[in-house]
Amino acid sequence: MINNNMSSNQQLKESCNLIQSKYSRLRRVLPFIFYLLSFILLHPQSFQELQKLQSEYKKVLEKQALQKPADISDAEKTAQSTALPDKLIYSRKDVESLLANTEKLLEQLKYLKDSTKTMPYIGYDIFTKRDTIPFWQNIPIPKEYILGPGDEVIISLWGETESYNTKVINRDGQVFIENIGLLQLGGKTLTKANSYVLSKYSKVYSTLISKTPKSFIDITLGELKSVNVHFVGFVNIPGVHMIHPFSNVFTGLIQAGGVDIMGSLRDIQVFRSGKSIGSVDLYNYLFAGNINNDIRLQDQDIIFIPPRQSTIALTGRTKKPGYYELKQKESVEYLFQLSGGTDAKSAHTYFVYRNNGLTPKSSAGFLLDESELKTFSAIDGDSIHIPHYPDIPIFVKIDGQIKNPGTYPFEMGMNLYDLLKATMVMEDGEYFQTLDRTSIKVFRKNPNNINPISILVNITDLDDAKAFQLQNNDHITIPNLKLFQPIESIHITGEINSPGIYPVNNMTTLSMVLREAGGLTENALNQGIQIFRDSLQIAWKKQDFNLQDGDSLHVMKEMKVIKIMGEVNQPGYVAFQKGVSLKSYIKRAGGYSAFADPRDVVVIHPNGTAIPKSKWSTPKVMDGSTIIVYPRALTGSSRGPSGWEAFTMVSTQTANIATTLLTLMLLANQSSGQ
Repeated sequence: MINNNMSSNQQLKESCNLIQSKYSRLRRVLPFIFYLLSFILLHPQSFQELQKLQSEYKKVLEKQALQKPADISDAEKTAQSTALPDKLIYSRKDVESLLANTEKLLEQLKYLKDSTKTMPYIGYDIFTKRDTIPFWQNIPIPKEYILGPGDEVIISLWGETESYNTKVINRDGQVFIENIGLLQLGGKTLTKANSYVLSKYSKVYSTLISKTPKSFIDITLGELKSVNVHFVGFVNIPGVHMIHPFSNVFTGLIQAGGVDIMGSLRDIQVFRSGKSIGSVDLYNYLFAGNINNDIRLQDQDIIFIPPRQSTIALTGRTKKPGYYELKQKESVEYLFQLSGGTDAKSAHTYFVYRNNGLTPKSSAGFLLDESELKTFSAIDGDSIHIPHYPDIPIFVKIDGQIKNPGTYPFEMGMNLYDLLKATMVMEDGEYFQTLDRTSIKVFRKNPNNINPISILVNITDLDDAKAFQLQNNDHITIPNLKLFQPIESIHITGEINSPGIYPVNNMTTLSMVLREAGGLTENALNQGIQIFRDSLQIAWKKQDFNLQDGDSLHVMKEMKVIKIMGEVNQPGYVAFQKGVSLKSYIKRAGGYSAFADPRDVVVIHPNGTAIPKSKWSTPKVMDGSTIIVYPRALTGSSRGPSGWEAFTMVSTQTANIATTLLTLMLLANQSSGQ
């Protein structure tokens, strides 16, 4: 018992010594802390210095977080992940800056070229852009089609004797018909097979070959055998393909997947029994519609697609730009024919760039006119460009005291009378007589200076106008007379006795227009006249406000409601009641939201006048008014911090600094103790 008491006393003594040691250290630091606090209060530091201290404090906290037990860290992460998201408030300036930067980026993107977009290789898309209907099902049977194993033949006998037989030719080229025997049909065309069958059937049915036959026979084809054709070379799917027996080179390539873009369309070679039986140029079919030279395929034929003979780029003002394949000694004129020719805006001089790497750079470019197209042969790697014909403006312009001002086409020999007649002023004698014809001005380009030449034309009669010759790009100005100036006017709508358009001048006021329009109706809203100029509403206070040409007025109807917008709990409309204060209307809308700035409230009256709420006065709420409660900005209130907020900010910064210093001292003591 004594030993236990002694040990407890010893532990208590050690704890007291530890507390006393910590307290003595704190006493030594406290004067410095209070001095620092007083210095901060008397001499506020800059925001950057406070941020620097806060960053140091955060580093210390992160170092302490690394020493936390795992269960505590997991609990803190769980609490942060399940916390409700904060509402981020953006100021109007932030949004406008974002929109401005986005518009600049979109404007820059207009001038960026899409590097992934390339010109097509002409002719290859015909193998892929097809419908799903088997087009060969409607092809008539060729006369030269040879029957073989796998073909289905239908032999029909009608008349005095009737029979119907459907047979498939076997591997030996034969079919067996009851009462007729074996028929050798393999290797025969359909015409020869028909004669052969007739000769065999006539031995049994004599009525088929009499002078007046009473029986008739016919042979047709049913299901046909597919033929195996080898497609090799630059094809998309090389190998052996089962294709329709009526197929030619073109339809066979479609069934086999088409030609690779590195393969030739100009020299497709066909081999049969080890020998070349010809070649097909698909350009004849694609660009001339000629299929007479196509070859019908047979079983075990070989289709060889060699590599492209050339790749020639055609760009510019052509109807079908792309990469073409030309044979040797084919001219540029033939290339233009393949592309459909040039369009209406093409120039008559063409550029040729030779990119084969063999031609010296000094002669790698050519300029061709139309007479050289037939003799100039393009080679592999050439790039041919058809430039745009420069647009040269050919016009004259007239404005001022005429009935049809504008831009008119110019022609050689055109005079001032021709232009005046085109504006129809000559048909109106009174209108033409009032013109100040002695002060007609013609502005003409000066070849020696940027500024145009001003020519004063004195016209006493029409002959003078005919004598003055115009030039291209002349600008004729006839001074305007006040007599023919358009009448200035405004437009008024809404709760007015006589809505419509009314003339105004620089002395016309709002009260004058209202009086001219018959005054307001019984349902008109007091002070509810909205005035718009250039699509913007004008805030007015008294009816002696001067109106201008183009203004529009709208007299509002009594609304009996107040619109409340912004940071209130229930934005919307609230019934208007005379004499009710601004504060009461906000309460009826559910009061301020958690993000509202109660000091940033504006009341907009129906006449466009916006009155903000201040410390000393609260704006009056009228019928039809709009109340807007603005949110707090990211850095606090838009009107600056209040006294208590300023004190709270200073206190928070002071506490952060003090906590930072204490933490640094404790960490330093722990490090020295270790």
